[in-house]
Order: sequence, then C-alpha cells, then structure tokens
Amino acid sequence: MATSTAGLVIDLNDDNDGTTSLGFRLALATLFKQSAPGVATPGRLADDHFVVSGTAAMQYTVTGGGLVLVRSSSGGAYLVGMPSGVTVDTAPSDGVNPRIDRIYALQPDPVFDGSTVSVDFVIDVVSGSPAASPTVPELPAGAFELARKVIAAGAVSTSAGAAFTNVAPVTGLNTPPLPTLTKAQARAQAGIYTGTGAPSSALGSDGDIYFQRL
Repeated sequence: MATSTAGLVIDLNDDNDGTTSLGFRLALATLFKQSAPGVATPGRLADDHFVVSGTAAMQYTVTGGGLVLVRSSSGGAYLVGMPSGVTVDTAPSDGVNPRIDRIYALQPDPVFDGSTVSVDFVIDVVSGSPAASPTVPELPAGAFELARKVIAAGAVSTSAGAAFTNVAPVTGLNTPPLPTLTKAQARAQAGIYTGTGAPSSALGSDGDIYFQRL
C-alpha cells in the first residue's frame, strides 16, 4: 500500500489526522497547468493580472488579479487573489551608472521561512547595484518575478527609459488542448444544415446554418 498526504477535504480521525495545508496545496496544484505531473506552472491568471507599470516617480504600480505561486515541486500551489492594485517604492537612481530592478511577489510560508515569519502576501522591489554593466540582483527566497526594469543613471521616474522585460507568464487551468482538425474533419463533426433534406458535410454557402452533432 502506498500513501500520501490527505487530499481535499478529509476530517480529522481519531489520530487527529486530516487534510493539512500541504494536502490542500497539493490538490490545488492539479487544477492548474502542469510543469510536471502534480506540479503547477506558476504565473498570472490573465494578461491584465499583476501587470507592472512605471510611474512619474520612483515607484511601480501592480494591478490586482490572480496569481499561482510554487515554492517547491513537492509543496503544492499557492493561489493568491489581490482584488486591487498596489504601488511600491524603489530606490532613487544613481547619478553615474544604471541598475536593474526586479519587481516580485512572495507568499511567505512558515514551512520555508521559519515559524516567526509574517504570512502576509508581499509585492516589493529588489534593486541591483549600479554599474556600467549592471548585474541582475537576486530575489528573496521563494519570490516570483513579475517584471524587470533597467533604471538609467539620473532617472527620476520609472515610466521613462527601457521597456519592462521578464514579464511573468500567464498560466491557467489544467485543461486538455483542443484537437487540431482538418477542414474535412471539422465539416464532418459539425455538419451543415441547408434547411432542406439531411445534414451535409459538403462546403456550405451563405445563409447555411451550422450545428454541432452531440
């Protein structure tokens, strides 16, 4: 017999065992696109979710939305909902050299970050060291990059200069891909009804009514 962490949703038994937070996340992970069986693909849940934009000051705005995060391949998925956008500050620019900013999301978890950590969801920025050829700064442990921006020397805003790069991908539900059909197969599956006689799989003409066979 092989066993695993209890899935959704199991009441406590006499041994005080039931669904744990890990069990919940492992089950949740299967609902989203997979990078490996049972491992969710992290990302934004739509193109307009968690979009990073520059401002007229040294700040970034991040829109609300849904986000799927993964801290480890065996840790399941975190589903985060942020109903409204936020603004986060970044450091002033250097007067001589450019630097790289990385705007990120982080869901702290006592399992990974220690029992004293705050579990509040975080949106923040990490800035690299200014240099003639700036290097990419490291993200905090468990952080997920939303976007990246090169801050030019002497910049007074985040809206000017280079475009954002490394924009977080969009993920979605774990659904099978739609089959690719030839025209003949599509006609055979859908059929064409011309208003008289039996349905036909031949090419139609203007005014034909299409229906799907069940």
